[in-house]
Amino acid sequence: MVIDAHSHLQDPRFGGDLPQVIAEMKTAGVRHAIVNGTSEADWTQVLALHYADPDFISPALGLHPWRIQSRSVHWLDQLRGLLEKTPASSIGECGLDLWVQEADLADQLSVLKDHFALSRELEKPLTLHCLKAWQPLLQALQHSPPLPPFLLHSFGGPAAMIPALVKLGAHFSLSGYFLHPRKARALSAFLHMPLDRIHVESDAPDMAPPLEDQGAYHREGYHHPADIASCITALAQMRQMPIEECVHAVSHNTARLFGLTCL
Repeated sequence: MVIDAHSHLQDPRFGGDLPQVIAEMKTAGVRHAIVNGTSEADWTQVLALHYADPDFISPALGLHPWRIQSRSVHWLDQLRGLLEKTPASSIGECGLDLWVQEADLADQLSVLKDHFALSRELEKPLTLHCLKAWQPLLQALQHSPPLPPFLLHSFGGPAAMIPALVKLGAHFSLSGYFLHPRKARALSAFLHMPLDRIHVESDAPDMAPPLEDQGAYHREGYHHPADIASCITALAQMRQMPIEECVHAVSHNTARLFGLTCL
């Protein structure tokens, strides 16, 4: 019974399929899912999913670096209020991204530091996004007062950076996208992490594994989150662990990080 450490079930691509998708996740052995909001526009949708099925969905709310330009002047107060009212919540998806064109790193860092401060204030874990901005992210973490534990979702950073990130409190999640042959180097980084810091995620409806690793529930138009099973298989093989032992380890990691009682 695995926990999906990062997903976006509120995404409109699921549409009317979502109740069936959630049922299929449960049938496939997904015990719980962290669903991440990315902007003021979807935070209430994420919360609605949580309240409709609190035993299965935990909400995470944050401002994704792709969405910061559309934020309102009240975004931080709104975020704080929603998090305070929702004991099961965590913070994120937030972070840094220099992959997008015309990225404003200074503005991204300012917003990220607001998330850091909120994490410390509310003592809630963070889920961080990073693309092509690993050195600025590491520096921001090193210059921040100590944070609660945080998850580097779909970690694709330099393996050489892992020890420093671990020391700062980082956890790391593996997505099925890293099972593509061209991502072999990113996948291999999960050999160099402490086992008690590793998680698995679907990042659905994006970050799909190769077609041959997609399961029986595959549909056109989105990545089905039940395909998280492929992450477990790949991780167990790479770490030379029995699958049952791997499932137990990563699920308890995620439950511990997010304060879940579902196991």
